[in-house]
Amino acid sequence: MKHIQLKIYLTLLCLMGALGAFAQQIPQSVEEAKNIVKDRKLRISGGVNASQIFYGANGIESRRNPYAYFLTGNINFSMFQMSIPLTFTFTNQVFNYNYQLPTFDFNQFGIQPSWKWIKIYAGYNTMSFSPYTLNGALFLGGGVELTPPPGKVKIEAMYGRLRKPQAFDPLADNTAEQAPFAYRRMGYGTKITWKPKGTASQHQSGIESQFNKDGGNKKQKKGSKGSFFSEQDQFEFIVFGAHDDPGSVPPPPDSVDVKPEDNLVLSLRLIKSIGKRLTLRAEVAGSALTQDTRIETKDEEVKNLFFLTDGAYTRRTSTAYYNAYKGDLTYNAGIFNIGVGYERVDPEYRTLGGYYFNNDLENMTVNFSTQLFRNRLSIATNVGTQRNNLNNDQLATLRRVSAAVNVNVVPSPAVNVNLSYSNFQSLTQVRSQFEQINQLTAFDNLGDSLNLTQIAQNANLNANFNLVATAQQQQALNVNVAYQQADNEQGGTTLPGTTFYQLTSAYNIAWTKLEMSASLAFNYNQNIAESLDTRMLGPTLTLNKSLFKRQLTLVVSASFNQAFTNGAQTNQVMNGRLGIGYTVMQKHRFSFNAIYLNQETQTEQTSAFSEFTGTLNYSYSF
Repeated sequence: MKHIQLKIYLTLLCLMGALGAFAQQIPQSVEEAKNIVKDRKLRISGGVNASQIFYGANGIESRRNPYAYFLTGNINFSMFQMSIPLTFTFTNQVFNYNYQLPTFDFNQFGIQPSWKWIKIYAGYNTMSFSPYTLNGALFLGGGVELTPPPGKVKIEAMYGRLRKPQAFDPLADNTAEQAPFAYRRMGYGTKITWKPKGTASQHQSGIESQFNKDGGNKKQKKGSKGSFFSEQDQFEFIVFGAHDDPGSVPPPPDSVDVKPEDNLVLSLRLIKSIGKRLTLRAEVAGSALTQDTRIETKDEEVKNLFFLTDGAYTRRTSTAYYNAYKGDLTYNAGIFNIGVGYERVDPEYRTLGGYYFNNDLENMTVNFSTQLFRNRLSIATNVGTQRNNLNNDQLATLRRVSAAVNVNVVPSPAVNVNLSYSNFQSLTQVRSQFEQINQLTAFDNLGDSLNLTQIAQNANLNANFNLVATAQQQQALNVNVAYQQADNEQGGTTLPGTTFYQLTSAYNIAWTKLEMSASLAFNYNQNIAESLDTRMLGPTLTLNKSLFKRQLTLVVSASFNQAFTNGAQTNQVMNGRLGIGYTVMQKHRFSFNAIYLNQETQTEQTSAFSEFTGTLNYSYSF
């Protein structure tokens, strides 16, 4: 009952806030009212897209439906100084339940009307409050964003269905046909942002060059004296909650281990400038997660911050509490930045407002970046450590040390070279179950752990060369080389590792007057393991041609790749693509794309097969 009351209160709060915001936007003068009335003509802009996909396979099982259609659109209605965008997606595509995707509709619609500093969400939408609270989860419902002038306060709120109910199907023959069982999940949340100095330009995490466009030194901006706050300062308070409805579906059998959950998350974030050079960013989040709401026994013993929410959130004996902390301190010296960062996420930390969370980790990092020679040379480095098993209750503990450097060089407008290198060293300490069982004290068997050291090195080179740049012709060359080495060491003995090489090069040429371009690319991959050496290589040729004043476009592409294992050829793959597009009156676009793939094999483990995919598409923009 408390959950229902809280949702009703939040919904009314959102509605009252929206109505109050609209009320404050009532024209304050006759001239302002006239301007609104003059804007009474309905304007419609946007576009719709309809696609039909045809598929066929020979030699293997079909990897998708033989026919599928997709209808998408983005339409915006404008009048009376109000903007009302509408988005929708419809398809008959059936997705395999083996992926265990969250249960939600693939046929969706959403609308986001806005007027001045008011924006409303309705239908299917996503909102993100922070990485540890509501983080991009799709919901069906409503939301609001209010940023009244002068922009010191911003209010965001949402309420809706995060997951639709899915009952257990006793007639399903196997797991692939059985949709994942789920209760209906409803969510709500509010985010309040306060900027003491009002709306200002967004703070950039990267460094700013000390030079202006002419190459001279920039004049340093003087900060406001006598004020504790700066334009970059920002404070956020977040409340998010979600609740599963046990009565939304019939009770599942005991073999289905899915329990109705209840979640409440509190978070505080801040960005604070300290003097002219230092910037502090931090977030502290706490998640109370009830793992089974059917257990009605209340928890009266645990004392933490969530006792303040007892009027809205029921703490039970099945409720677990998790914390997440993240912060970094950056010093901006003009020509370089240096900073330190710390992050800790409790084991099993998660909320019902996201699909995936990294947890059971502790990170400590030091970073440095600079730009020299009028931005022609950029250097960024990062060194850090990471460990898991924060509660020391797992059999394995992983400790990682990482170092990375990125260098970007622009010696001339025609050449751009990027170099990057990273080194990751991890130490895994493994204890056997017998060691845990037979251990008498916490100090027994400290030297008997099975230690495994892993070292991974990554290097990458990417270079772009503009060879010719005239009014008649452009030529460019791109080269990318990647290298990866992974080694293992256990008890002083080096174990077999892996080595990976990749080379990708592409030569592009375009003839401006002929409205034609061509690209020749070559790809090479090699992976060397203990007794296995696999390689794949082959060229790709692509031709583009425009006709009838670019109303008709043609694209033809062909590639031939060969695969080898320990020097012996295993298969070869031929791939052909054809694309035709025709534009009518600059608004209607008809296109057809066909892809044919044929794989021949020289081994008995894999069979030869071929696939064809054709896509017929129509788009209309207005």
